[in-house]
Amino acid sequence: MNRKFYAVGFMRKRRAEIDREDAGLTWEEKSEKTHKALEGDPLWERLKERVVPTGTPLSGRKTATSRK
Repeated sequence: MNRKFYAVGFMRKRRAEIDREDAGLTWEEKSEKTHKALEGDPLWERLKERVVPTGTPLSGRKTATSRK
């Protein structure tokens, strides 16, 4: 089978699944669910203390807001 992976379709489908799973949860419950899912994840553990100030471009490239 030579079928290409369609990332946009996959993400839309997964987002719909998550919305069904989270139906009826409060924002706090959704937030707690996310924190529990990330617990012990090596990538998250490495990045969780990283803070990017609001309004700061993430790269050296010029953006619409940084050109002003």
